[in-house]
Amino acid sequence: MKLLVKKSSLHGKGLFAAQEIPWGVKIIEYKGELISDAVAEERAARGADCIFELHDDKNIDGAVMGNAARYANHARKRPNCFVLRDDNRIWIVAGIEGIRKGEELTFDYGSTFYPP
Repeated sequence: MKLLVKKSSLHGKGLFAAQEIPWGVKIIEYKGELISDAVAEERAARGADCIFELHDDKNIDGAVMGNAARYANHARKRPNCFVLRDDNRIWIVAGIEGIRKGEELTFDYGSTFYPP
């Protein structure tokens, strides 16, 4: 999958599609260091913002040994992607309308991260 990281109008850097992506396609796996809840809480308290909960006491810190998936930004009203937790992996997946070439990849980070 061809993706680009560049300046985002939403926040800092963003992840953009360099080609059309049909709905349902697993675009990119969210990678990074596997850490415990305690370490995740400690890092978040220091300002870490690329930590993704995998399951009980397992989190992925995309800022450490991560990949471009960490640049997918938050959108509450019209996200074009969703997250799939599958077999101890986290995937960013194209939403029902697919993604146009040049479009920024977004998903809803959830109300815990961004209250309504």
